[in-house]
This record gives sequence, C-alpha cells and structure tokens, in this order.
Amino acid sequence: MKRILFFLILIYSPTLQGQTTIDTIFRNSYKVFELQRLPNGMYRDAKLFSGADYHPISISNTGMGLISLCIADAMNWIDNAQELALATLKTVNGHHPTFNPDRTANGYFRHFMDINTGAQMWNSEYSTIDTDILMSAALFAKEYFQNDSISHYATTLWSSIEFEAAINDPANGSIFLSMNADGSGIPNSLTLPYSEYMIVAWISKNASDDPNSKSQQLWNNFYNSPVQLPKINYNNFEVLTDNSTSFLSSFTHQFNYYLCHHFTSTAEYLDYFENAQNADFSWWSNFHEQDYEWGLGAGSAISNPYQANAINNNVDTIISPHIIAGFLPVNLSGEEDLVNLWNDHKGKYTLPSGDPILWRYSKNDNNWLPNEIIGIDHSTLLFGLATLPQNLGENFFPTYNNFSFDLPTNTTEVKKELQYYSLYPNPSTQLIKISGVMHPANYTIYTTSGKEVLKGQLNANGEINIQGLNTDLYFLVFEDGAVLRFIKH
Repeated sequence: MKRILFFLILIYSPTLQGQTTIDTIFRNSYKVFELQRLPNGMYRDAKLFSGADYHPISISNTGMGLISLCIADAMNWIDNAQELALATLKTVNGHHPTFNPDRTANGYFRHFMDINTGAQMWNSEYSTIDTDILMSAALFAKEYFQNDSISHYATTLWSSIEFEAAINDPANGSIFLSMNADGSGIPNSLTLPYSEYMIVAWISKNASDDPNSKSQQLWNNFYNSPVQLPKINYNNFEVLTDNSTSFLSSFTHQFNYYLCHHFTSTAEYLDYFENAQNADFSWWSNFHEQDYEWGLGAGSAISNPYQANAINNNVDTIISPHIIAGFLPVNLSGEEDLVNLWNDHKGKYTLPSGDPILWRYSKNDNNWLPNEIIGIDHSTLLFGLATLPQNLGENFFPTYNNFSFDLPTNTTEVKKELQYYSLYPNPSTQLIKISGVMHPANYTIYTTSGKEVLKGQLNANGEINIQGLNTDLYFLVFEDGAVLRFIKH
C-alpha cells in the first residue's frame, strides 16, 4: 500500500537537523518490533538491550506488532508486510505446525505464552484486554491491507471469540480482567470504568446487535459519552479515571485513542485526551530541570521490575518518552521535546542491532539502565510519530481503526452455547469433550463456509474424535440447534 500523504499548513516545524532526528527515532522505533518478532510470526514481550532474550510471547504485543507492520508498509520501510501479517494471523488462529496458542473454550488467549509451543508462561492469566488488543490489531490490519487472506484470518479470529463473556455487570460497568479455561469470568478479577478496558467494551459492543445484550447496555451506560465516566482534576485539568481519588497512567488514554475509534473520533473524548496530556506535563513542573522532561507511562523500573507510573505515583521519578510521542496528535510541540531528549542523551539507548532508541530513564538515579524495552509500552512511540504531518498524518489511525464490524456472529447461537454446553480443550488436536448435554446427542460439524465434514452421536464420555479434520475453525451443531465453535490444530 502506498504511503499516505497529508498536506497541512504547519504552525510548528522542526529544524532540518531536528527532522533528521525524528526520522531516526521513528524508523528505529519500528526496529524494536523487528527484533521482537519470532519466526512463527508472534512477538516477544520485550527485547533485551544485551544478553540472550528470555521473555515469552505477549499476545497484546503481537497485536502491536501487526499494527507496526501496517506503519512499516505505509512508510515503505519494508516490502513484505502483507506476508508477515498473514503469517502472524495464521499462527494466532492455530494454523502452525508446532505452535498451539493456549486459549479458553470461548477463545481468550493467555497473556504470556511459550515462544515455541504457545503454552502458558509466567503463570499468566487468560486475559480479556490482551485478547482484545490482538483482535483490534487484526481488524486494523484487515482494514489497512485489504487483502483477502488477511481478511479471512482476521474474520476467523473474530468468529472464534465470545466477546460478551468478558462483560460482568452492565449496571456498574464491571469487566472481567481474567477468564477461566471453560470461558467463564473470574469473579474476583474485575475492573470498573474508566481504563484501557474501554477497548474491551468497544469490541464487545460491536460484536452484539442485540440492544438488550450486556455489552450494549454497558456501553450505553458508561462509554457512549465521557459525561458518564468518573473524573479527577489536576491543576484545573479534568481527567478521566476509574475513581475520584487517583490518576491513571497516561498509556490508558493513549491505547484508547489508537485502538478505539469512538474515542479517536469523538470531540468530547479528544478534549479529555488533551487534558490528560496537559495534566501529565503539568505534574512534572514539580521536578523540572528541563521542561521537555515529562511523560508518565509504564515499563521497566527500579523499585519494581515493572511499573505503571501516574500523577502522584512515580516513586522512581521515571520519564517515559513514548508517552510524549503518544500525545503528539494533540501536542505537536512534543516533537521538539523528543529531539531535545535525544540531543541531551536522556533516555537514549542502543538496541542490539546498533540502532539508537528512546526509552525510559530516571531523574532520581542517573546510573540506572533498564534491562529491556517492553513492546506493548513502547508501541505509542511508534504510533505517535506515525501521526506527524510529515509521516502518515493524523488521519492514519482514525481511518484504519474504523473497523467494519459486519462480521459473522450469531447472538442466538452464542446464548445457547453459553447456557447449555461447553467444549474443552479448545483448540484441540485429537479429542474434544462436551459437557452440559444429555447423552446420547446427535451432532454435525461444519466448516466456516457451511460444508458438512463430520456427523455422529456423542458417546457416553461426551467425546468427539476430530483427528481426521484439517486444521481450521469449525462449528459443532447439535440437533436442538445449540452451536459450539472450536479450532482443530
């Protein structure tokens, strides 16, 4: 796809030297994702600055990797982006000879997975937000590439997840953070509005065409307008939050801007996005030596291996350049701040490839060096720089995060699935076991195109042998009309 050009009259324009610096930071921010990409198309959670990599796959960073491919293609940095994106989408759908991603019965992925097998790593949870970041990125790639194969596998991924299962209570806006293997939500693992889980609410809302569904109710009760969300004030800047006593890390607002079209395209949300930027910058006046040092983000830290810093919650006084970049759509002067950090060697590190990059540093401890660069947090450096007028422009994300949700779902079938039957394991290589159904029961298995491939009667153990099926997504239909979806690996 050809690079998109936007011709704008600029109030702020960097010097030629500054522009060269920005070009370097932008190009090298993509190289981080190149270094995190694995041969199977998945992406590690992080890249070490030195030494042997040990971080597992992050399913959310795999999503960010997909969007990085769209940017790299639009900038003409690489010529095989479609091929790489397709390989990633095939692997996340279970179409890889050795990699079988660990998922719930209704499609949710582990946060972290083994780089070779897809098995659980680091005792990680089945995560709703990480799964929906991946889903958002797959739909982003579908919109951007307009490639039939990419569209097919993005749609297959969409069809394999029951998004409404993530919604707990539309009355209080609670969303499950984590899921059980059988696809049910974990009751003591909940989040309330507002946070980056707006992405989960957005995807779930658009997966349901029933106005009375939990997803639609939750969205209308809380997210349709920011008026309905909790807020907090810092230096006369009113900011969205999940309670009235503390602030959220700035990445929460940025993830919503880049991945949730309703946020990106709604004037009221954009006002709060700008307020978040102003509040972040204003808080740093308590510590300023240079006013270009600001940014409250997440990533490597000193007192803990990982921190999500926010206003009044930054014990190591860590500055996040990727947050400065992430706010560029509403703060073009951040471009100059990034150039000044670069020129003053603040937060400037060298990747194993020999390419310099900006990343987190501490004003408390000049000797602290982060061990790694974490992909999911680093992503807003790449995304924000992409929005600059001289790069892809401010319309790049609003264009491609405006997903077409005209995708195959069946609310009635899904309700039957959740109410009566469950299927495990999913994906599976040989046997699937059905619970919640009276035996014997007649069934038929169909491909996504509607072709009948297997018929039979459920045995006393509730098992079906699927070893003879090709690797793909299938629908298991019982004679009472109930439908279960599963993946044969």
